[in-house]
Amino acid sequence: MMKSIDLLIGRPSPDLQAADKLAAASQIILSQPERSDLALTYGPDHGEDHIRRQVGAWLSQKYRPGPGRITQDRIIITNGASGALSSILQKFTDPLYTRRMFLVEPTYFLAVQTFLDAGFGQKMRGIPEDDEGINLEYLRRQLEEDSKAECIPDAGAPITKFASQGYRKLFKYVLYVVPTLSNPTGKTMSMHHRIALVELARRYDMLLIADDIYDFLAWPGDDDIPHEGLELPPRLVDIDRQMPGLSEWGNAVSNGSFSKLAAPGLRVGWCEATPSFIYDLSTCGATMSGGCQAQYTSFLVYELLFSGMLERHIQNTLIPIYRRRYRTLVKAIKNHLYPLGIRISTGKPYEVSGTDSQGNRVPTTLSGGFFLYIDFPSDDQFPSATEIIRIGREEYGLNIAPGEIFAVKGDIGSLERAESTFNLGTRLCWAWNEEAVLTEAIERFAKAIQKAKM
Repeated sequence: MMKSIDLLIGRPSPDLQAADKLAAASQIILSQPERSDLALTYGPDHGEDHIRRQVGAWLSQKYRPGPGRITQDRIIITNGASGALSSILQKFTDPLYTRRMFLVEPTYFLAVQTFLDAGFGQKMRGIPEDDEGINLEYLRRQLEEDSKAECIPDAGAPITKFASQGYRKLFKYVLYVVPTLSNPTGKTMSMHHRIALVELARRYDMLLIADDIYDFLAWPGDDDIPHEGLELPPRLVDIDRQMPGLSEWGNAVSNGSFSKLAAPGLRVGWCEATPSFIYDLSTCGATMSGGCQAQYTSFLVYELLFSGMLERHIQNTLIPIYRRRYRTLVKAIKNHLYPLGIRISTGKPYEVSGTDSQGNRVPTTLSGGFFLYIDFPSDDQFPSATEIIRIGREEYGLNIAPGEIFAVKGDIGSLERAESTFNLGTRLCWAWNEEAVLTEAIERFAKAIQKAKM
């Protein structure tokens, strides 16, 4: 029987999880009573100060933000990006007062349920992606039309959460986006779009929730340039902080996680935003009841950061292996799928600088993350994506995502757009499988397509 191959799963393969480093960190912490006592009890709601400082210092070194170093009052320790997303919605949105919940489409399909759970099923709208990461004009029209629509004035608007109950700031609009090396398409939002997006957010009282999950798994598009010293795009939260007119609450929050860097089971991450935003985020009910939601695991992460073990793991293990797997997948696609009319959907390359082998700064483009998207031909003679995926699953043991799962649930327009855009293709992940398996998977994929064409 043919062994199945999963190209949908989006996680590190087990051999890339930092088990040995976490074991060393655990031994250090648990062997010192003064540290283990703190690690094993309820912690401060926002996380231990020394851990927040260490995360801020690490982020400052990685991003080199224009506004200056990232201080601990801008950081909260979370139980991962998924949990943090839920907490953000709980604290800063209201299912009646918040007018629209925008998601860039194709979207990260597993995040959609969090918005549904928060009561926004009827208010969710997809914003199409363009070659620079988001169709700004489409978003602008949506905001303009909605803001002009007849509604009850804000002073008397229906609301379920009140300032007297601890909800000091509610946003009228929210946009969920993965700006850098996005899930599912792997595109990186242009600098122009990032600035314009922050400007729109300020104008319409919109919160930008940015999943900055894949930023540190980046490498130069030029294979001859080492990945060390690669420039990273400024996050939306960096741009918001640097632009004149920053409000007390800001209009962007950076949602980060150690799941893709150390191990998904750690369930620890961070959020960065203005101090007021971070403080209020620490007052969610579950956090106030139990303290920091990643107390023990955050101590492990601190040890990995302080010792440099995590950075060495990223630079010496993760990026080199992912870079090879990515190159292998791309080569296989070009060898076996390009002759069938399929193409990689890359978008506009994001230009950055890297350091060549002689130590000189040189221009390059940004690659990395976990995913790429392939587009099928749109002509009537080509088999449907549904049929290709069915044959791939039933006859060739391939688990591949139908493009339609990346539509925004609750938005009929998103489902309709999917039929003529991203449903004519699929997301592929290179993080889970080794190189030989990736090559075999694409060979099987090509056979499934040829079978569907018969």
